[in-house]
Amino acid sequence: MKKIAKRLVALTLAAATLTVPAGAITQDGQSETWFDGVWSLIDSLGLKAENNPYVLQNYINKYLQEHPEEMYNVINDILSLLDTHSMYLSSEEYSEGFSTLEGFVGIGVGIQQGSGGVLISEVMRYSAAEEAGLQIGDLIIAVDGKDATQMTNTEVAELLRGKEGTSVNVTVRRQGRELTVTCVRRQVNQVYVSSQTMADGVEYIKISAIGSQNDWNAFSEIWEGLDEKNTRAVILDLRGNSGGVIDIALKMADTITQNANVYLAGVHWREDMGGLEEHYSTGGGLPLNKIVVLVDGGTASAAELLAGSLQDTGAATLVGEKTYGKGQGQYHIDLINGDKLVITTLELELPEQGCWEGVGLTPDLQIENRTVTVNAERLTPLDTTENLRFGMQSDNVYAMTERLVLLGLLDEATNTFDGKVTSAVQSFLASYDMEPELYASSEMLQALDAAMQTLDGQTYELDEQLLTALEMCKLAAAEPQQYTALPDGSWKKN
Repeated sequence: MKKIAKRLVALTLAAATLTVPAGAITQDGQSETWFDGVWSLIDSLGLKAENNPYVLQNYINKYLQEHPEEMYNVINDILSLLDTHSMYLSSEEYSEGFSTLEGFVGIGVGIQQGSGGVLISEVMRYSAAEEAGLQIGDLIIAVDGKDATQMTNTEVAELLRGKEGTSVNVTVRRQGRELTVTCVRRQVNQVYVSSQTMADGVEYIKISAIGSQNDWNAFSEIWEGLDEKNTRAVILDLRGNSGGVIDIALKMADTITQNANVYLAGVHWREDMGGLEEHYSTGGGLPLNKIVVLVDGGTASAAELLAGSLQDTGAATLVGEKTYGKGQGQYHIDLINGDKLVITTLELELPEQGCWEGVGLTPDLQIENRTVTVNAERLTPLDTTENLRFGMQSDNVYAMTERLVLLGLLDEATNTFDGKVTSAVQSFLASYDMEPELYASSEMLQALDAAMQTLDGQTYELDEQLLTALEMCKLAAAEPQQYTALPDGSWKKN
């Protein structure tokens, strides 16, 4: 277009009138708008425009000086033309939308007003308070030498807050004696990773968000301790996990992967920022018999990266519902006025599925949870005075299994006390902290019937996804273990 302009100027020399219909100019075979046409003429022919590429930017600045209240709308309108994830947010909007990433600066305690003063009600993991040895139930009696016995929890909280890197002395009373500890204030993030043993050899790990290094620390501790429990199968629950830090998701995938040099995922940056960055496993993951990853429509971003990497490399089976479909990553930039610029800077790709932006991941086994309404009157009457044993066939066995189905412990009611019924009975006993038995005792039947009376008329969601994963992992855990735990805390592959 510049060459055309120079040619036209050369032909007309000076002060000549050019008739070029604005809006008729085409670029790459596509018709332009009227504005595009006019702007092309200005850009091509304007003497000052040639050396001023920021005409539109200057215009927007002038407009915003006259209409400062429109800044958020204008910037977000521009960002919306780039992609659906970029946005300009106030600090309040950011805190509300990205609370799992933000955290706070402090010593890492929760406090509440007690009868004798302000008590510590929570000590957060990996916090300065935890390192200093503060405990739940400690009564705060002084902060930096100031008497706190007559303060409210709000007043104590204000004293505990401060700039990152500064120290605060906290004096507490514990079991009749006073202790003073020094805590250095720092960034505190909630831990969104937890675990529990669900059956012999089956560990359940819930990752609600991948928000900070704390989540990596918690996950690493759990995974490294699996061999000590002789774990043979793992349920990794990523449902409702909207994502978080990409690097941590990749570290989790690497820790799980058994073999070295397995392509885990790629990160596409702008070419001037490095282009494609490929990530491969280092190997050494615990040789488990089975890993099931639970996903749903709330599984997004870094959580999809973790799930998809394990699915594509064959390390895990995905169970649940199709995921959200966010395959792009953003920088979260702090601005000097406290606002935040969230801008898409990268695109993620999986070994087999590529980028899943707008598409999501499809589970290997698609299952939806179902809603159950309990109507105790319609249930077959249950005789709670007799014991039911393996091999028995009766209406009372059917009545028992009917109730176990409503609790999600069985797929269907039956009048035969078989192996599946035995497993369901054991699961019920475990959930009620009752002694494990291979039969249904009168005490167990009474507890089961009481549970139905409690749930009578209630509607609740039955977690079919978790129940399916548990059954899959129980079967896998029954297979021979692929490693041997050693006395020094390590393991060797069998």
